[in-house]
Amino acid sequence: MSKVGNRNYKRGREFEYKTRDHLINEMGAVYVMRAAQSKGAADLIALFTGNGKVNYPGARVYLVQCKRDGKLPRAEREKLWTLARETGTTPVHAFQGPRGTPVVIEYIRKEET
Repeated sequence: MSKVGNRNYKRGREFEYKTRDHLINEMGAVYVMRAAQSKGAADLIALFTGNGKVNYPGARVYLVQCKRDGKLPRAEREKLWTLARETGTTPVHAFQGPRGTPVVIEYIRKEET
């Protein structure tokens, strides 16, 4: 891996860790699993109970695609949405917010794909 590629990988990994911490500490996820060097639809899978900080009754599973720059290509968005629909989970896009906002979580809806 080149120095630039290695640096981008490290930045992406650090953002995935930051997103994991946000899901647990700010949103009340009880477990988050990271797919290392993810080439699939989701970088993280987050599990929530019905007692968490997210306003949904019952347990919930999020499929999370992390993009520091906020640019989630249409094909990746569709892949994530399709997998979530097939598995009964919630597709979300996590990205770096404006200055001072560490992580922004965007829920993906069908009309956005």
